Amino acid sequence: MNTAEYQQLRTALEHYIDEGVLQDHCLQGAIHNVESDWSFLPFHRVYLEGLEDYLYSLGEPWRNWVPLPKWAPNVSLPPQLQFNDPDCASFDCFVFGGAPSQCDAPQNWNPQIQRPDYLQTPILAGPGNDLCDWFMEPVVPDQTAPDCCPNGLSRKIEYPHHDDVHDIVANGWPGGVMRGQRSPAAFGFWFFHAYIDDIWKQWEMECPQSPMAPVDLYMKDTHITYLPTRDRGEEPNIDEGPMWLSTDIWVRRDADDGVFFQEHQNPDHYDLGGTNYVYVRVRNRGSQPSPADLPLNLYWSKAATALSWPSHWDGSITSPALMGEQIGQPHLLPSIKPGGSHIEVFEWNAPDPQVYADAYNLEPGSFFANEPWHFCLLARVEDGLPMPETADLNGNVKQNNNIVWKNVSVVDIAGNLSGGTWADDKLYGASVLTGDAWGTGGTFDLAFRNPDHYRGNPVTEEAEVRVTLSAPLWDLWVAGGMQMDNLAISRIERHQLIVTGSPARLKNITFEPNQRELVHVGFNFLSRKLSGQPRFDFDLVQEKEGLAVGGERYHIIVPGRQGFYANAGADKLISPNTSVDLNADPIGESAIYNWYDPEGNLIQTGTDLTVSPAITTKYKLEVIAELDGVKDYDQVEVKIKDHEITNVAPNPVSGTTTVSYRLTNATSAFLVLWQGAGNGSNQYILNVAGDSIQLNVSDRAPGTYNLVLVVNGQPVDLRTVTIL
Repeated sequence: MNTAEYQQLRTALEHYIDEGVLQDHCLQGAIHNVESDWSFLPFHRVYLEGLEDYLYSLGEPWRNWVPLPKWAPNVSLPPQLQFNDPDCASFDCFVFGGAPSQCDAPQNWNPQIQRPDYLQTPILAGPGNDLCDWFMEPVVPDQTAPDCCPNGLSRKIEYPHHDDVHDIVANGWPGGVMRGQRSPAAFGFWFFHAYIDDIWKQWEMECPQSPMAPVDLYMKDTHITYLPTRDRGEEPNIDEGPMWLSTDIWVRRDADDGVFFQEHQNPDHYDLGGTNYVYVRVRNRGSQPSPADLPLNLYWSKAATALSWPSHWDGSITSPALMGEQIGQPHLLPSIKPGGSHIEVFEWNAPDPQVYADAYNLEPGSFFANEPWHFCLLARVEDGLPMPETADLNGNVKQNNNIVWKNVSVVDIAGNLSGGTWADDKLYGASVLTGDAWGTGGTFDLAFRNPDHYRGNPVTEEAEVRVTLSAPLWDLWVAGGMQMDNLAISRIERHQLIVTGSPARLKNITFEPNQRELVHVGFNFLSRKLSGQPRFDFDLVQEKEGLAVGGERYHIIVPGRQGFYANAGADKLISPNTSVDLNADPIGESAIYNWYDPEGNLIQTGTDLTVSPAITTKYKLEVIAELDGVKDYDQVEVKIKDHEITNVAPNPVSGTTTVSYRLTNATSAFLVLWQGAGNGSNQYILNVAGDSIQLNVSDRAPGTYNLVLVVNGQPVDLRTVTIL
């Protein structure tokens, strides 16, 4: 590798290593004993795969460094790579052994440590003297080395060989960054751990107790690297789900740019040319190169929280419309080297969404008709290894590392369609079918929740999450007793609820055999709570007896925007049986202004509202930006006077005037007539059971006076009286 190539690799590392990558290593140390066979080698393998996937996406020449180059610690690390990433000290690691002060400490990148004989082959007679004398155990997470298994393979690699290298490179404790959990900030960490992983790979390839098949092609169900959610191809997957979130399958619209841009997009239907590009990444975790021409199959199904195999994917369900089929012909894979990967691309024009609007009798005014209702994708590699499968798709994906499933709706707040033709609302979200997929019927719950192991603010902290049911689904929920957790009914006439906590659940919904109905999840971000976080995730999961059978991930993209405040004006004080105008301040952009009564009923849409409450009443103003559905609320209180001066006549007055008043549950009351400091005042005791009093003001000098009503010791009303 020449100087220019080293510089290219260093630049790639600087872009890849960020706070999130370093936190993964810290979280692994916090969650689990990194020294165990369950954790140490498997975690670092999937951790390295993240960098390899990134390098692969950059194309040539970076793709030549997949799998990663190895640095054996008996030689010096090339000087072009003897650097630490500047993100090292940018966060709190939470784990002892990675203080920010270590980030700039010197490192010794020439430790001159030989690989010990007991970690090498060939196999030698006798115990404890070659690599194949060790076993990968334990295989469950609650057993950790060294207490349970001092002779486990991970423990033998980790201590003392791996630890000695870290310690000598860091110049001891506290030393440099290689001594702590921030060690991936050192570029050399990655190449050293590629060397460590190669010792394990050699064990898998050469030792008779290895369970690894010579060729084992797989795709990841999840890219989370720390336990208990890692996926390195175990069967069954140790991750408890969701199983429908694989990032080894993704869609790009219009442009064949998905190798470099691996952010999933919703597929489109094209009437006048164009196509979707579906990318599938296949990996070889085996010990030998895979044979060429193994088939990779790709399928689509209409998005649903319950899907069975194979009926929802093979074209056999055509009523009320075609619900899924294979995409084109199988693609034949090239040979993939051990530890390597390959990205295959399919072209696909998604079905016309109008077909489903017609099939489900979705009227143009229904929000389901013009809200996105997308597609699930399923990829399967036929590599000749056993594939135990049933109609349970969720179980199939968990049991088989060569099946991956994608059920993700991208909700782009700036570009998403807004739901329905309602003049008083904007919905930004996506619809999905839910119900029975196996022809047996059954009772299910629908759970709405923030994902586990989520970084950043959950969407429920920054947005109003609304669930809208189709009329048949609402009726099923009502028939089951309207049972729910952490949900509140919002617009009953629209079958709409608001999520009030996570997880939220609609419970005890019973479907007939093959009955499936639509549900929509929408997101209205709250102007006062926008943090600037650009992406959020939220899950809808269909459950049976507490276990997931399927679901939908909502990936929400929020563009930056100027905030705004709803302003319903100052509180009002009025007399009984009178009206008052309420006026919302415009927010400076196109918006919907909704007014609600205390029971949450919409009573007016528009900036102005006239009310005549019989009692003191609070009204809520909701302002929804038409651009993106961002909203804000304000409240105004219209107070009915308990006590007031209702009339003064005559006014102006030269002698006697009658003051009419109204008192409510008063124990004492009087009037004060005064003109200002130093001019004195007159007090007139009132009959609390009466309603008027005559005042003789002939003894007062001409001028303008304040007439104040004092009830129970507090001034409550005022009139101006002119004395002639």
